[in-house]
Amino acid sequence: MNGTKPVPSTAKRWLSWVAARSRRAKFLFVLGCIVLAETLWAAVTYWNGLEGKPELLAYRLCVGQEQRLCPSDATFVRNEGEDTVTRWAQKECASYKARRIVISDGPAKECDCYVADVKCSSE
Repeated sequence: MNGTKPVPSTAKRWLSWVAARSRRAKFLFVLGCIVLAETLWAAVTYWNGLEGKPELLAYRLCVGQEQRLCPSDATFVRNEGEDTVTRWAQKECASYKARRIVISDGPAKECDCYVADVKCSSE
């Protein structure tokens, strides 16, 4: 013998079935397998709740007149009156179901600003 292993009968039948099909039939078969796999994946992620996890977006805002005086970890928002944070949150969280605003620090003398935490959530 030349050292090759004989092909099992199951594999021979599979190869002959594939060889007998047209290029179009092979393409449609592969495409069907892909669609089936994606459908199964969507079902599994839905049942496991991966799609249903709430999304949360959090901002730390510095509301004042000068950005250079604000803390480095905060997003600067120019103070335009009493409803500055509310209007900013409505604009930034427009695609979310809920908004929560917490004014964490009152006006500070060194920067004439205040810090607010804004959270946008999908639930």
